[in-house]
Amino acid sequence: MRQARNSSAAGPAVLPVVVPSVADGKLGPVGRAELRIIAVWEAVKGALVIVAAAVALKFLRLDADHTIDVIIDHLHLDPAGHTSRILNQAAEHLSDTRPALIAAGAIAYALIRFVEAYGLWFQKRWGWLLGIASAGLYLPIEIVDIVRHLTWTNVALFAINVLVIILLWRNRTRHQPVIK
Repeated sequence: MRQARNSSAAGPAVLPVVVPSVADGKLGPVGRAELRIIAVWEAVKGALVIVAAAVALKFLRLDADHTIDVIIDHLHLDPAGHTSRILNQAAEHLSDTRPALIAAGAIAYALIRFVEAYGLWFQKRWGWLLGIASAGLYLPIEIVDIVRHLTWTNVALFAINVLVIILLWRNRTRHQPVIK
């Protein structure tokens, strides 16, 4: 908060008037609400990515089981026989790194979203910086998408990210050094 001097013609009496200021790291109720809406949106995106990755991993595993069943059926093998059991055990121990990479990428992305949401919710400077950086990171990709394929979805995604950047910039907090 900064203090403004209230001058009057009667004399040098100075009354402190408290004026809210973004420069002091304090936001008004509208700015706080805007940051919290963005924070909730980022947390929802993180949660959705985890759910989507879990579903994708489930389907990847189902595809492997289905593939083994098709092979067993195609070769007219007994599903309860020795060869079928060996194929099923091999499928279970398959060391395909794609599912692990998908899971690791989803967890890393979600973690970044959750950290950003925490920082924005509690009005941390690093949360604001992470929000600006993560929203700005997608702008060049979205511009290329708009140039290649002009669709309402591409334009809407671009507009949402620009809006997020504007709101974050407008509600940024600046931590000033304390002067004694």
